[in-house]
Amino acid sequence: MKSSIMCSIGAIILAAALPAAPSFSAQSTSISEKAREIEDLLIAPCCWTQPVSQHYSEEADAIRKEVREMLAAGKSRDEILDYYVSQYGERILAVPRPRGFYALVFVLPWVALITGAWLLVILLKKLRAPAAAPAPSPLPDSRYSSVIEKEMKDLEE
Repeated sequence: MKSSIMCSIGAIILAAALPAAPSFSAQSTSISEKAREIEDLLIAPCCWTQPVSQHYSEEADAIRKEVREMLAAGKSRDEILDYYVSQYGERILAVPRPRGFYALVFVLPWVALITGAWLLVILLKKLRAPAAAPAPSPLPDSRYSSVIEKEMKDLEE
């Protein structure tokens, strides 16, 4: 009897402990997702051709490890990116920050889109506008009216 009570108490304790286990994996998954996002934003400094998340080299591995350690320590995405920018410069960022000259990269496409739409509207309005009526022909000058009347009579005959 005592053993059955002990087994049921053990089962209750085990069942109570099980929901706590997924929180560790959820936290681990969360850090992995954040790390992957940050690794996509950093270029591998060994060759400057691929993001750290896709590159396989010792430096890329070291950066991946450092990013996960910084995330586990509670650093934010911007703090981690600032750390690598301070070490390698803006070149390490896969997407430049919208400051100075790089702001044009973010602004010019929208300016071009809006300007193009505006020009298209103007063009369509001009194409849809009715054509202007032809100007009426000027009345003949009085000094030529007698000549015109004479030629009209000659044509009728």
